[in-house]
This record gives sequence, C-alpha cells and structure tokens, in this order.
Amino acid sequence: MNYYDQHLHTHHSFDSNESFENYLDRFCPTIFVSTEHLDFKNPYVNGEDSIPEYSAYKKELNHLHSRYDTKLLRGIEVGYVDTHKEMIEHFLASNHYDIILLSIHQNGTIDYMDESVKDLDVADLIDDYYSRMLDAVQSVEFANVLTHFDYGVRLLQLSVDEFKKMAEPYLIDIFKIMIDKRIAFELNAKSFIKYENKALYEYAIPLYISLGGTLFTLGSDAHVAQDYELGFEEMKNLLRKNDVTLLALYDNQQLTLVPIS
Repeated sequence: MNYYDQHLHTHHSFDSNESFENYLDRFCPTIFVSTEHLDFKNPYVNGEDSIPEYSAYKKELNHLHSRYDTKLLRGIEVGYVDTHKEMIEHFLASNHYDIILLSIHQNGTIDYMDESVKDLDVADLIDDYYSRMLDAVQSVEFANVLTHFDYGVRLLQLSVDEFKKMAEPYLIDIFKIMIDKRIAFELNAKSFIKYENKALYEYAIPLYISLGGTLFTLGSDAHVAQDYELGFEEMKNLLRKNDVTLLALYDNQQLTLVPIS
C-alpha cells in the first residue's frame, strides 16, 4: 500500500469550495480521504459553528463510490477548544470517521491566523497556544493525528532559537503524551511550504524522535485540488534524513504503517 494525503478539504469545509471530482479526476488515487473542519464558535466566521453536515457528506461519498474505483474514506479535522470539549465529543459519538485530526486553531476569541496575533507579546502568545495544545492532547481520547504543531506561530517571524527557548518545555510534554497515546505527528505542507516553516520542522522532528516518537503523517492541508500532496517529496526527504522509514495511515481509525516510497 502506498501513502496518500491525509489532510485536505472540500466544499464540506467552511473555507473550501473544492469538489471531490477535481481531486479524483486529476490524481486518480487508489484511496482518498477528505478531512473536513469541525470548529464550534469559529472566529473565522464571526463566531458561528462550522459543522460538516454528516448526512450530506456520507450521501455524496456513497454517490461517488458508484462512479469511481477509488476507496473513499471519511475524515474530520477537529478544532479543539477546552470549553467545546463536550460538544465535540457529542458530535463524534454520533458520526463515524476513519481518521480524526486534532488541531488548535483558536482560543475562544481569535483564530491564531488572525492578523491581530502580530500585535501580541510573543512569549504570551506561545504560552497561550502551547498550553492549549498541551491541554488538548492530555484531554482527548479520539485523536489519531496532531496537525500543524506550528499553526499558532505561522504569522510570526521567529528563528528556531527564539522558538525553541519559549516553546520547547511545552513541546517536550506534548510529545511525551502524544507518544503515550499513539497520536501521530503531522508534517503539514501549508506550514512547511507556504508559510516557510521548514526550519521549525527540522528542529521539532529530532526532538520528537529523541523522546521515542515514531508515528508520522504527511498532510497537504489542501483547500484546492491543485495542492493535493503538496510538498510531499520535500517532507519525505526530511524524514529520511532523520532515519524515518515508515508513515502512518488510518482506516476505521486503525493504524497501518507503510514504507516511505
């Protein structure tokens, strides 16, 4: 089995208009999964809930199954906020997904991609963001993958040394819990390529490995079909440099390890 993109979005996410057909027709994948946003009280849309309509999602996948040979899986990207935990768990209990991504996008007031974060004290921002990430990995039992560990600092121009000084104590604890709970570490192409945070991944991956981490995924975070498997060769090369030979795949939330091709 070959690895395939495990983080991408379609029109079932609030911030994408892309169709399944554009992905499937252009790339003809053997297996395909979209990971649609679940974000309660989403600051990106003025505090409204961003909830994928599961019945419509399931219906469209069933329809596509009759037209394509591709195996179609169901995925979701959960935007975690501690005060939303009960709503998140209620939603997930009612709807089945093959892969569940865990993300920290907001703090209940602002999304960390809002321009206003540039005006915040950097140390305070990092404390806020990574304390929330630590709480998330401690609190949830549903996550298969932690996405874009650098999302909260994407808009900042931090050197690795600056980032390490402020974030490493949090990351050590976060990675230890991820390892204990078998939550995979995602290399996110939007961070790696579009926000030019490759250096932060070059720092974080050896740290994760040094603590005993072995589970890695690659995700394009595509919101348009042309970004499918964006940056995969560059990210694979970084893993190879760290002697990583296997990638994690999820189907029915069951883990399979496949060689890096």
